[in-house]
Amino acid sequence: MPKAYKITSDPFFVNANVTQTVINTYNETEISLPLDSLGQEGVIIHAVYFTSGSPERVPAVQSRIEMQVTATQKTGIVNANDANLLGHRELVMAGGAAEFSGPHVVDMITNTDSYQGDMNLGLVATDNLFLGIDSDNQAAVKGCQVRVVCSRIKLQAAAYAAMVTNELSS
Repeated sequence: MPKAYKITSDPFFVNANVTQTVINTYNETEISLPLDSLGQEGVIIHAVYFTSGSPERVPAVQSRIEMQVTATQKTGIVNANDANLLGHRELVMAGGAAEFSGPHVVDMITNTDSYQGDMNLGLVATDNLFLGIDSDNQAAVKGCQVRVVCSRIKLQAAAYAAMVTNELSS
């Protein structure tokens, strides 16, 4: 069966960070990918690794920090059924009257294992990714960092056109 793409580079890292501008609100930053659109170049995402601080310890509430990497710009945290979601992580701190539990990784869509060549979280044909962060019940703005492991790919014309159309219309 013919493939719609061919890997043309060794894996490389793309790093980014984002910090909220207002407490408990969604913020997003664009991650530029230097791709050759005339050559129908894209990237295959092998792994997404997140780091951040811990959620606040607030008595009698659940506090959380959510972070995501998407192939298209978003206005908030998306769910697993969003076709352009490449990685997501949620950290939760459960607070009682005086005791706390966490932080717990409650929801994670990503690869946290060591990189393997056959791993594939998604393909991206446009020349950017987006890193977003949101939180609840925090006393200060939060930030996160991401390391995306990817390889360059050469897409067949039909696959490239379909992917660009999908990413631009989402």
